[in-house]
Amino acid sequence: MLDASEDNIRKGPEVSRELFGGVLDFDAAGHYPGLELLNFVYCGESEDPLPIGDTVKIKRRSHDFGRRLVWDGSFKDDPRRHSVLLDDAAAEETLRELLRCLQLEIPNGTKEPKWSRAHFFPYTPSLIHWDARERYGDIRLERLYLRGGGALAYKILRFDPNEARLQRIREGFKQLFGAIARSPLEILADFINKQSKTDTQPGLDEIERGTRANVDDFEDIYRDGILNILEQKEATSVAKIRAVMGWTAVWLVLMQNQRARKTLGLTESPIICDCGAGSAQLRRVSQRCLKEVLANIVKAVAGAEPQIANTQRNKIRSFFWATAAANGFLNAWRGRKHFTLSVDALEMIVLATIPSGEEMPFERFATEVLYDRLGIAVGRGAAEVSGLVNSIDASIFEENETQLALQMIAAGLVTQYSDATRMVSPRSAS
Repeated sequence: MLDASEDNIRKGPEVSRELFGGVLDFDAAGHYPGLELLNFVYCGESEDPLPIGDTVKIKRRSHDFGRRLVWDGSFKDDPRRHSVLLDDAAAEETLRELLRCLQLEIPNGTKEPKWSRAHFFPYTPSLIHWDARERYGDIRLERLYLRGGGALAYKILRFDPNEARLQRIREGFKQLFGAIARSPLEILADFINKQSKTDTQPGLDEIERGTRANVDDFEDIYRDGILNILEQKEATSVAKIRAVMGWTAVWLVLMQNQRARKTLGLTESPIICDCGAGSAQLRRVSQRCLKEVLANIVKAVAGAEPQIANTQRNKIRSFFWATAAANGFLNAWRGRKHFTLSVDALEMIVLATIPSGEEMPFERFATEVLYDRLGIAVGRGAAEVSGLVNSIDASIFEENETQLALQMIAAGLVTQYSDATRMVSPRSAS
């Protein structure tokens, strides 16, 4: 039995809400906040994707039929299998392989997952689903990996004080799946979803209700990014869905870093990315930068609740590195880590920061977008403004910026018109 002092120690979710506005909790895969956000947007009781009011209700669905068909060997004994698939072995295997191809990647997965850990990527609206597990022979809808990051992002979007932007984001979400709303995959996903366990009635989400929005101006960076992504005219629906999920994840870790520093009374300091310049010094600096970020998160948590259990503290800390790694902001999931920017991360950032049909000189993108707006240091301009050139030779950052440009040119995100003119635009995202 807990004594009074133990009973009064706040748990990780409470401390995370105080520090960061919502529950940032290690989810063992690192990219589920975006999937959680889409559940709130498209599975609410209202047709409004961003309803007003202090609380929201969502109707969760498990997709357990399809997930168990692929990833649960015992599903062969499920009576639904015989009634739906009509004992056609060839059709069942074809369906299983099709659904397997829809899996949302598990970055640290080394073996076949359990069905409750495997989720479908939301290529169509009916593929969006909640967490579920089997307990005592029954399928239960409950949080396993969708732990609150997406709920915080949803609250921030719903409570946008800029009414014009809020309405445009609403319309953008309504149109996001428009081109594929009646595709063959959507028809199949809808049928499979109807064979699965769902909530009979929309239920109140306590995690979303307990989150806080309008904490600081950095939330407008997230809102502007979502708006830009949704209004990209030349990007496909799938590219925009990926970008919404990636932008949500990366913004959350950038926010976590900023608010931890603010809590500790530290001045702003950029996240230093090694973009492949080949400098051992830059690599070490980026590694130290990551260690400092993680240490600051731990210090902020300990300051808010000195007696918090190590496991609770480490879950909040691990949210940062796992989410960053899964979304191309760290070089690896395991081993020695440093900050970098993968092609997928760069595409998402371009879609989120450059409006449809516009372009920006690469040098301005590296300084005004990556550094000024997001707090990411890559090139010489950011190094000079932040004072990094006092300890690291400026030429290292010049080469780092050159490597970033080459990567973006190869990915189609930068068009080089001449030796002096390189323009960043989202038109090549697909």
